[in-house]
Amino acid sequence: MHKIAIYNNKGGVGKSTLAVHLADALRRLDLKILLVDLDSQNDCSLFLGLEEKPEKTFFNLIDYRYPADLKECIIEIRDNLGLLTNTNYELIEKDLHRATRIDNFLDKVFEKTEEIYDYMIIDCSPSRSILNSAILFYVDSIIVPTQLEIASIRGFSDIYNYLEDLDIDSAKVKLVVPNMFDTRTKEAEDNLNELKSIFDEDMITSPINRRTKITEASKAGKTIFEYNSDTQLEQFYNIVERVIELG
Repeated sequence: MHKIAIYNNKGGVGKSTLAVHLADALRRLDLKILLVDLDSQNDCSLFLGLEEKPEKTFFNLIDYRYPADLKECIIEIRDNLGLLTNTNYELIEKDLHRATRIDNFLDKVFEKTEEIYDYMIIDCSPSRSILNSAILFYVDSIIVPTQLEIASIRGFSDIYNYLEDLDIDSAKVKLVVPNMFDTRTKEAEDNLNELKSIFDEDMITSPINRRTKITEASKAGKTIFEYNSDTQLEQFYNIVERVIELG
């Protein structure tokens, strides 16, 4: 199982949208995917049309008093796609502070998933937190979506400083996804070129164009694959190809 974190310390860059579409695209290739929604806003759950609050979530899975079984906490939200949501985010943080070691905490939590799923995709909150630290230790790869705005691009140094503080190899950052690319503006093109000057070419994926159809699909609880077939699909599939190359 290849474990991927979708992370940026800046909000509003499309993390949850990317996580949901990547998960949906991979499961359509007959791969078994576990999408773990550990963003405090639970946007992945919203974007996949989950209307009822689950009885058991990630919080119950790690509850040291009454731990739930993994199968009780995962919702089969689509064929080949399991969803693990979260509740009580602040209590999760408090419980993790009780952990003896944070660097291998999730290895034990997700031990049973290794033989079931081909990919685990974790949507992270845009922050430095003990939960995010545990996630970044746990995953094999980090994918960073970014808006093509100069503030977002300059914020990459904060991500690398965070990894350095945790003593995590920065090589875990495998892909950078330029998101919400506005083809009509020179600023977006200039910022894309700025991004390309910072990172190796093989780290940057094709940009995802700004499209109202993606927003409409998310509000409807669907992915773009389910909502409207257009050229936007090719952009996501290009990213999927890059992810599969990671292993």
